[in-house]
Amino acid sequence: MRIFGETAEKNLYLSQLIILDTLEKCLAGQPKDTMRLDETMLVKQLLPEICHFLHTCREGNQHAAELRNSASGVLFSLSCNNFNAVFSRISTRLQELTVCSEDNVDVHDIELLQYINVDCSKLKRLLKETAFKFKALKKVAQLAVINSLEKAFWNWVENYPDEFTKLYQIPQTDMAECAEKLFDLVDGFAESTKRKAAVWPLQIILLILCPEIIQDISKDVVDENNLNKKLFLDSLRKALAGHGGSRQLTESAAIACVKLCKASTYINWEDNSVIFLLVQSMVVDLKNLLFNPSKPFSRGSQPADVDLMIDCLVSCFRISPHNNQHFKICLAQNSPSTFHYVLVNSLHRIITNSALDWWPKIDAVYCHSVELRNMFGETLHKAVQGCGAHPAIRMAPSLTFKEKVTSLKFKEKPTDMETRSYKYLLLSMVKLIHADPKLLLCNPRKQGPETQGSTAELITGLVQLVPQSHMPEIAQEAMEALLVLHQLDSIDLWNPDAPVETFWEISSQMLFYICKKLTSHQMLSSTEILKWLREILICRNKFLLKNKQADRSSCHFLFFYGVGCDVPVSGNTTQMSMDHEELLRTYTPGASLRKGKGNSSMDGAAGCSGTPPICRQAQTKLEVALYMFLWSPDTEAVLVAMSCFRHLCEEADIRCGVDEVSVHNFLPNYNTFMEFASVSNMMSTGRAALQKRVMALLRRIEHPTAGNTEAWEDTHAKWEQATKLILNYPKAKMEDGQAAESLHKTIVKRRMSHVSGGGSIDLSDTDSLQEWINMTGFLCALGGVCLQQRSNSGLATYSPPMGPVSERKGSMISVMSSEGNTDTPVSKFMDRLLSLMVCNHEKVGLQIRTNVKDLVGLELSPALYPMLFNKLKNTISKFFDSQGQVLLTDTNTQFVEQTIAIMKNLLDNHTEGSSEHLGQASIETMMLNLVRYVRVLGNMVHAIQIKTKLCQLVEVMMARRDDLSFCQEMKFRYFTLFMNLLNDCSEVEDENAQTGGRKRGMSRRLASLRHCTVLAMSNLLNANVDSGLMHSIGLGYHKDLQTRATFMEVLTKILQQGTEFDTLAETVLADRFERLVELVTMMGDQGELPIAMALANVVPCSQWDELARVLVTLFDSRHLLYQLLWNMFSKEVELADSMQTLFRGNSLASKIMTFCFKVYGATYLQKLLDPLLRIVITSSDWQHVSFEVDPTRLEPSESLEENQRNLLQMTEKFFHAIISSSSEFPPQLRSVCHCLYQATCHSLLNKATVKEKKENKKSVVSQRFPQNSIGAVGSAMFLRFINPAIVSPYEAGILDKKPPPRIERGLKLMSKILQSIANHVLFTKEEHMRPFNDFVKSNFDAARRFFLDIASDCPTSDAVNHSLSFISDSNVLALHRLLWNNQEKIGQYLSSNRDHKAVGRRPFDKMATLLAYLGPPEHKPVADTHWSSLNLTSSKFEEFMTRHQVHEKEEFKALKTLSIFYQAGTSKAGNPIFYYIARRSQRQVEKSAFLWYPGESDSDGDF
Repeated sequence: MRIFGETAEKNLYLSQLIILDTLEKCLAGQPKDTMRLDETMLVKQLLPEICHFLHTCREGNQHAAELRNSASGVLFSLSCNNFNAVFSRISTRLQELTVCSEDNVDVHDIELLQYINVDCSKLKRLLKETAFKFKALKKVAQLAVINSLEKAFWNWVENYPDEFTKLYQIPQTDMAECAEKLFDLVDGFAESTKRKAAVWPLQIILLILCPEIIQDISKDVVDENNLNKKLFLDSLRKALAGHGGSRQLTESAAIACVKLCKASTYINWEDNSVIFLLVQSMVVDLKNLLFNPSKPFSRGSQPADVDLMIDCLVSCFRISPHNNQHFKICLAQNSPSTFHYVLVNSLHRIITNSALDWWPKIDAVYCHSVELRNMFGETLHKAVQGCGAHPAIRMAPSLTFKEKVTSLKFKEKPTDMETRSYKYLLLSMVKLIHADPKLLLCNPRKQGPETQGSTAELITGLVQLVPQSHMPEIAQEAMEALLVLHQLDSIDLWNPDAPVETFWEISSQMLFYICKKLTSHQMLSSTEILKWLREILICRNKFLLKNKQADRSSCHFLFFYGVGCDVPVSGNTTQMSMDHEELLRTYTPGASLRKGKGNSSMDGAAGCSGTPPICRQAQTKLEVALYMFLWSPDTEAVLVAMSCFRHLCEEADIRCGVDEVSVHNFLPNYNTFMEFASVSNMMSTGRAALQKRVMALLRRIEHPTAGNTEAWEDTHAKWEQATKLILNYPKAKMEDGQAAESLHKTIVKRRMSHVSGGGSIDLSDTDSLQEWINMTGFLCALGGVCLQQRSNSGLATYSPPMGPVSERKGSMISVMSSEGNTDTPVSKFMDRLLSLMVCNHEKVGLQIRTNVKDLVGLELSPALYPMLFNKLKNTISKFFDSQGQVLLTDTNTQFVEQTIAIMKNLLDNHTEGSSEHLGQASIETMMLNLVRYVRVLGNMVHAIQIKTKLCQLVEVMMARRDDLSFCQEMKFRYFTLFMNLLNDCSEVEDENAQTGGRKRGMSRRLASLRHCTVLAMSNLLNANVDSGLMHSIGLGYHKDLQTRATFMEVLTKILQQGTEFDTLAETVLADRFERLVELVTMMGDQGELPIAMALANVVPCSQWDELARVLVTLFDSRHLLYQLLWNMFSKEVELADSMQTLFRGNSLASKIMTFCFKVYGATYLQKLLDPLLRIVITSSDWQHVSFEVDPTRLEPSESLEENQRNLLQMTEKFFHAIISSSSEFPPQLRSVCHCLYQATCHSLLNKATVKEKKENKKSVVSQRFPQNSIGAVGSAMFLRFINPAIVSPYEAGILDKKPPPRIERGLKLMSKILQSIANHVLFTKEEHMRPFNDFVKSNFDAARRFFLDIASDCPTSDAVNHSLSFISDSNVLALHRLLWNNQEKIGQYLSSNRDHKAVGRRPFDKMATLLAYLGPPEHKPVADTHWSSLNLTSSKFEEFMTRHQVHEKEEFKALKTLSIFYQAGTSKAGNPIFYYIARRSQRQVEKSAFLWYPGESDSDGDF
C-alpha cells in the first residue's frame, strides 16, 4: 500500500503504533509456553511482520525508530511464551548462512537476538547454537552474532538478575563450557586489530560467564587451556592504559571494562571477590580515560559516548559508593556539559533502578546537593537565555536517557548546538528532581533561613519553566517535579525549622506566579496546566490538614493570610508583578526575611501596612484565574476550573478550623464556590448549556472580593480589545499580517485566549466569536456583585478606601446612583453593550445583536437592572427632539426593537432576585417613550411586528406589576396611547378597503396588531380594574364615534375574560386565591418548600388527612408533586429512629403516601387484583378450599398440610402477578417510590446553625439507611397500598361484594406472607407461619428486583400524566382555612428555622398580606375559571377524575368547551348551586356519560 502526503503517513504511523502497543499487552498477558498448533501457526505468521517493523529503519522511514521500539517490545513479549518459534527462525537463518557463498548477506534475523526474552536456559541454547555454527559463517554474519549476543546477555542480566547472581553462587558447567567454546572461536576470529576491537566486549562477557576460569587465571600458575584468557586480560589492561598501540583497541578496552564493571555489580561481594579484584585492577585507568576534562573520551570521530560514561559512573558508584572523586570531576563548573549530563542521568538511574539489595542508595550523594542546585541554576539560566536568542527547537516527543546529547553530529551552528545541549541537560535535571526531590532539597549543616532560601531558589527555577512554550517537554516535567515537591514528605524538607511558614511563603509565591501567567494568557496548553494546578491545591490541603492540630496554638494561618488587615479592593490589588527576575529577587535571602526561625519573608506585608500578604495575593490571583477560565470556549477547561473551587473551599475549611473563625471570612462566596464544584461533576453537556449554568451561578455570587473584582475588570479589558478587533475585522487581520494570523491560529489550537495572541482575531474560527460571547455573558452575570457598596466586613475581607464617593478612583466598581457613574468599568461596559445592540457589522453584526439581546435579557445580573433601565431611558429619550417630535431613523428603530425584546425577556425570565431590583428604577418614562416612538412607525410589515411585540411586552409588564415601580395614574396613559393605536389600525383598514383589498397581507398583520393591542389594553384594565375603570370609563362617552367603538371593544373583551362590574371583588378574590396557591407551592433554591413545610409542621394531627389531600392536589396541579414528596419523605426518614419505625405511624408523610397510592393506584389495583380475586372466589377449583394454617382454628375435617399448600399456591400466584406488573405500574407511583428510595438513601440533614458553622459543621447529605433503602420502598408499598386492597377488596372498590369468610381469612394470611417478603424478614413469633419461611426467603431477591425496577428511576414531568390538574373550590378554601388558622405558628416556624440561604421573610409577608385581603375563612366561591370549569366540592372528585382518566378523553374536552354549567350561590344546606344552561347543550351531549358526575349522593351539589 502506498501512502501519499505527510498527514496520511503520520496517521498510518499512529495506527501502527497503537496496534503494536496493543499486541504487546496481549502477548504479555498470555500463559506460559503452549504447543497448540493454531497458536504456533499464528506466531509464525506474526514473526515476519514484526521483523519488518524492526528493519524499516534502514528504509528511511522517519517514524521507524519509534516503530522499531514498539516492535521490539512485541517481540520480547512474544518470545516469553513462544521462544521456540523465534529461536527456530534464528537457527534456520544461521544454518542458511553457513552454506551461503555471498559476501553481502541479510543478517536481520540474527539481529533478533537483541530483542528476545532470554533466561538462563535460553541463553545456553543460544550460546550452544552460535558456537556450533560460528566458524562456518561469513564475516558479516559473525560480526552480527558477536554484536547481538552481547545484547542478549544484558537482556538476561537485567530481566533475570537473580539467575546471574546464582551463577556465581553455584557455577553451571554447561553454561561455562558453551561460553568457553565460543570465547575460543571468537578469539580465533580476532586476527587483526580491527577484529579485536570488535570482539573484546563480547569476550569479556563470555569470560564473565565462566566463574571458575576467572578464579583460575587470577592465580600465578594458570592452566594451559586458560592461557589465552589470561593473555586477553593482559591485552585489555595494556590497551586501557594507552599501551595497546591502537586507539581502536583502547576504545574497545574501555567498552569491555565498563561491561565488566557493570556485570560485577550484579554479583554479591561475598559470592566471588576475585571478579572485584579484577575490576579494581582496571577501574582506575578506566575512570582516567573516560573522565578526563582536558581530553574527553570519544570513539574515533564520534562525539563522547554518553551511554558508556553513564554505565561506568553508575557501576563505580555501586561498587564503591564512597569513592566519589569522579563525581566531583563531573560536578565541577568548568567541566564539559557532557560530564554534567552524564552525572545527572547516572544519578537518575541510581534512584530509579535499585533492583538488588546490595546496591547502595542515593543517600551517599546528598552531600553534593549544593553543587547540584548550583548546576541546575546555571543550566536553567543558559537554556532560557539561549532560547531567547535562538528559535525554539522541536524536541523529541519522548526523550529517553539513551538518546545522546551529541547526536546532532554538529549539523547545527555551535551556538544552537550548545543551547540544545543545555536543554537536554535541563530536562535531565528536572527529571532528577522529580525522581528524588530530597537530592536537591538536602541542606546539611545549614540554618533555617539558608535552607528556606535554597528551597525557594530551586522551586523558583522550576516555576519559571512551566510557561516555557518553546520547551514543552521540560515544562511538563517541571510541573511533575513541582507536584512531587508538594508532597507531604517533601514540604517538610523545605525548611525543617519552620515548615508551615516556609510553605505559606514559597507555595503562595509559586501559586501567584502561575496564576498570573494563566490570567495573562502567557501559557500554551493552559487547560493541562490548570489540571496540574488542581493537583497542587490538593497537595497543599493535605499539608495544611496534617499541620492543622500542630499549629492550632499559633496564629500561622491568620498571620500569613493577613486576617485583620485593611486591603483595598481594586483592579491593582496585586502590586507584585512577578516575572522571573522579580520572583528570583523575592526569594533571595537578602530580600526575604531571614531573621531567624519562624520568620516570614513577607514580614512587612503580613502586617497591616496596606500591602496584602503573599498568601492572600495568591488566593486572589487564583480566584481571578478560575473565574476567567469560566468563559473559556474549551468545555474541559471550564469544568476543571469549576472543580478547583472545591479545593479552594477545602483550604478555607481547614483554615477556619485552625483559627476558629467563620469560613466566610476566608471565602465570602464559599457557598457558591461549592455549587461550582458540584456542577463540575455533572455529566458532559453541550457548551451552551454549560455556559448557561455558569452564568446562573455567577449571578448567585453575593459578595464583592478582590478576586471577582479583578477578574471582572481583566475580562472587561480583554472584552474591549476583542470587541475592537471584531468590529475592525477583516481590516485588523490584514494590517496584522500573515505572521500574526499564524501565531493566532497556533494559540487557538492550544486553547489560549483568542484575543491576546498576536493582536489578531479570525472570525472564520468559531471559537473566537464564542469566546467573545462567553466573556459578554460573564460580564453580564458577574457585573452585579461588583456594583455592591463595600463596607468593612471584618476578618479576612477587603475594606473599601475611605473618603467621599466622588474622590474614589475609577478602577473601583461601586454604585454611585441608580444610573451608575459613567467613569466606572461597569457603566462603560453597559454603554458599550447598548451600542452593540445596533451593531451593523457586515459579517457578524446579526450574531452580535442577537447575542447581546439574549444575554442582557436573560443572563444580566438583577443588580444591574436599575442601571440598565436608566441607560435605556436616557438613550431612548434622545429619539425625540426638543418639541417632542420623534426622530425616526433605522438605527433608532433597531434600538427600540432590541429594547422591547430585552425588556420582555427580562420580565419573563423571573431570574432569582429580580423582584428585589426591578422596582429600584422606574420604567414608566421609558415605556411611554417606546409607545410614542412605535406609534409613528407606520403600518409596514416590520412596523407591525414591532408594535405587536410592544403589546406583548405590556402584557408581561402588567403580569409583574407588583415588582415594578410606577405611579398608578401613569399606567393608564398607556391606555390612551393604545386607543390611538387602535384608531390608527382602523383608519388603515378603511384605506385598504377603499383600494379594493390589494393589501391583504397587510390587513392580516394589522389584525394581529389590533388583537394584541386589545389584549394588552384588556389586561391593563383587568389588572387594575378598581381604579382603571374610573380612569377610562369616560372614553365610552367620547364625542368621537370611533373612540367609543374602540373602548366598547376593549370593554367587551374584559367582560369575556370574566370581569363584571358587580363582581369586581370576586375577580380580585380569585386572583388572590391563585397567588396564595403560588406561595404555598413556591420552591427555594435548594428545593425547599418554606410555606408548605411550615404548614406541615404546625397543623394539628387531626387535620392531617385534609392537609394531605390539599397538598397533593395543589402540588400535582403545578407539576411539583415530586418536590413535595421529597421534602416530606426526607423529613420522615430524618426523624425515624430505625428502619422498623419508618412510615409505620400516622404521620403526615404516611398520610400523603397513602393518599397518593389511593388516588393514583386505584386503576392499577383494579386491573391487577380483580382477575386474581375473581378466580379465587368463583373458580370451581377454589370453591371448597381452606387456607387456615393455625392449628388452633382448624376444622376437624381439614388437613394442615393441604391448607398450607393451598395458601402457598394462592400466595405464589398473587406474588408472581405483582412482581410481573412493573410495566403497568403508574408513573405517578413510580415517582412516589423513587422519591421514597432516594429520601431513604440520602436524608437531608437540617442546615447548620451559626454556632455549628463556626465549628466547621456543614450541611451534608448523610447516608441514613443505605443498606435498607430499597426495603423501605417495598415495606411501605405493601403496607400502605397492596395489602390493604388484598385484605379488604370490597372496601377498596375492587369487588362488588365481600368475599366469603374462608377467602377473607386466606387473603389476610397471604398478606402476612407478602408483607414479610417485602420487609425482608422471616416469621419468628407466629409458630403457624414459620413453615412459610422457605418460601419467603426464596423470594427476597425477586421482590428486591421488582422494588428496584419501580423505584430506581423517576419519569420526567412530561411523561407523567398529571391527573390532579383540576383544583376544586374545596381544596382552595381548605388551604385558606388552614393557613388562616395557623399563620402565627407558620411565622414562628419560619423565623426559628431560617438561615442565610433561606428565602427569608418575604414569602411569609406576602402570605400574611394575601390572608389579610381575603379575610377570615368562610364559604366563598372562587369565580375565576382558572381553577376548574367544574367547580365541584365533593372530596371524591379528584379520585373520580383519576380513576376514569376523564380529562384525557375527547368527549370530556368537548363538554368542557361548551360551558354548560354555571355555579352561583348556595342552597339551604350550604351546598353550592349549579345552573344547567340548556341552550348551550346539544342533543348528543345530553346522552354523554360524562355530563353528570356519579357521586355517592346528591348532597354535594344542588341543581
